[in-house]
Amino acid sequence: MNAKAEAEGGIVPVVGHVSGERPPIGTVLAACVGAGIAHLGTSTMPFQVGALMDGLGLSASAAGMFGFFEVGALAISMLLISPFISRLNPALIAFGGGGIGTIAHLLLYHAPGTLPILCLIAALAGAGYGLVFAAMVSGVAACRNADRIYAIANGGALVVIVALMAALPAASARFGPMGPFIGIAIVILITAPAYLGFSNCPRSKQDPSALPFQKVGVVPLLAIWAAFSLGTGAVWSFAERIGNHLQLAPETVGVILSASTLCGMAGTMVGAALSGKIGRLTALLIGLTATAAGCLLLGFAFNAVSYALGVLCYWVFYMFLYSYLLGSAAAIDPSGRIGTAGGGCERLGFALGAPLGGILVDHLSYQAVGMLGAIGCLGLLPICIAPLRRAFAQDTHPVP
Repeated sequence: MNAKAEAEGGIVPVVGHVSGERPPIGTVLAACVGAGIAHLGTSTMPFQVGALMDGLGLSASAAGMFGFFEVGALAISMLLISPFISRLNPALIAFGGGGIGTIAHLLLYHAPGTLPILCLIAALAGAGYGLVFAAMVSGVAACRNADRIYAIANGGALVVIVALMAALPAASARFGPMGPFIGIAIVILITAPAYLGFSNCPRSKQDPSALPFQKVGVVPLLAIWAAFSLGTGAVWSFAERIGNHLQLAPETVGVILSASTLCGMAGTMVGAALSGKIGRLTALLIGLTATAAGCLLLGFAFNAVSYALGVLCYWVFYMFLYSYLLGSAAAIDPSGRIGTAGGGCERLGFALGAPLGGILVDHLSYQAVGMLGAIGCLGLLPICIAPLRRAFAQDTHPVP
């Protein structure tokens, strides 16, 4: 281990691949599936909420509480496991999380319409998602050029999510109003074998007893990550309502929001292509600034064109930035602990952003929500740029 780098809060070497090798295709496939399953709960939340309201007669506020428990448990599980993630096998973590998620969604299909029980099972499902997410982050963290693998994984995740969302109506037709929960459980189960790819992941030579949170740049990175997620979560939670406020046809809003998935794929492709060609700090600044612009465009949209441009800008650069946030965490701490904690901060920020955005909509305006999104992206940059620059200057990860 590089004692000097460790003592200075720098970046230590990894084992498993030399600089000229590519990560095993199994690892990349496992990362794609893991990223997709990890975001399944939040991506399919509209279907889950609809199933609870139609199948069990829950009110909108009760269904919203279900979502809060699921996303909150995802965040908390990642934060709790992050200090120990480097000591655990990512494949076993992923299998365990997938098993928990499968059981939870099968229970939801048969659950009574009692809110406390539903929230308890939702928390169980969220914990399962969190474990899969943690396995994906830690499994890739020590790989050569982690930024690119994260970008590819995020693109693969979109494929998994889109395929499932296309199949959920069929699940409802086959299994009734609560059918989406069966559909989600089936997808988690049949994709689980891909997690075997995590068995060959390189692991960091970093001392697992070391405290990565004391390293230069860690706190600023996590703070930016959480603030970014809070702001963008507030904006995206009300993206459909903004279109409705503009009196756009529901079909138009649906097409624009659906197309955002393809836009996100473009962002991940650009991130993968630029990995190793631009500095991480430059990539973070570009992503944060452009995502802030997307938030403002959405908040201040005045017609279909400005609304579509806001969605386009938001989603392309959100996905671009997300890959570099994960890659930056891996550069500072290849054991995966910082990346796992960052994922937890991100989900927690998203969970808090939605109710905060609702307060602003009720008492101010959609423009205020857009401004919150921009502030979340850019507000902490003045005090965080310098420590991040020092942290990335010590990056010893090889680049192509």
